[in-house]
Parts: sequence; C-alpha cells; structure tokens
Amino acid sequence: MAIVVSRSESGMSLTTSFAALDNLGGASVSSSFTVPQGVSAIKAVSISMSNDANEETIGLCKISGNAMRDGDAVFTAAAMVVGATATGNTSNNIQYDTDLGVVSGNSVELSLAGTQAATVDAAVTVTFA
Repeated sequence: MAIVVSRSESGMSLTTSFAALDNLGGASVSSSFTVPQGVSAIKAVSISMSNDANEETIGLCKISGNAMRDGDAVFTAAAMVVGATATGNTSNNIQYDTDLGVVSGNSVELSLAGTQAATVDAAVTVTFA
C-alpha cells in the first residue's frame, strides 16, 4: 500500500531559512500532517521548483517532525538559473528513492529553503509505504 502526501507554494519568497509548506494548490492546509497508520517508511520524495524572475538558487527540502525515526532529512532540488542566460531547458523536478523510517501516528512537516533568496513556485510529494 502506498500513500502520498503533497504540499505546494505559489510565489514563495524563498530564503536561506527553512519555511513550512502550507498549501495544496489553492487550498490552505496544515504544514504538518500525521503519518498514516500501517506505514513504516517514506519510500520516495519528489521536489518540483521553478523561479519567477531573474534569480538563481538551489532549493533545499527538509522533512522533519517527531515521526522521523532518524531525525530530519534534507534533500537538494534542481538548480535554477536565470532564464535569459540559460542555454536549453532543464527539468526542475527531482525524485529520490528513499527508505526513511517513520512512526505512524506522529507528525511530519515539509519545508523549503534555498542557497540564496528567490521567488519560487514549488511542490513536494512524499510517498509512504
């Protein structure tokens, strides 16, 4: 059984400090969520980001909370470059296969930071099994 949970942000003012993701499309949702019963690990993480202007950054996604058996996990997202100076196109989606142990019934939070300030649209999905 696989269960997915996603969070997103539109026009997020990304900084070098982590900020919780508390939207799902146009809906405001809690930035933290309870790990579903019957699962023991996060098996995949998908991070999608795009920058809104002439900004460069590399996104960092943190998965934290008291459900994380071995503590916080931080993943890098795709590097984003200034569109006018870039040659070609890049896919700004990164998928990680993981085996992060979690405790059912406890909480997890998804948050983002960057290597430098930028305005971004972002979505993160975690897959539990």
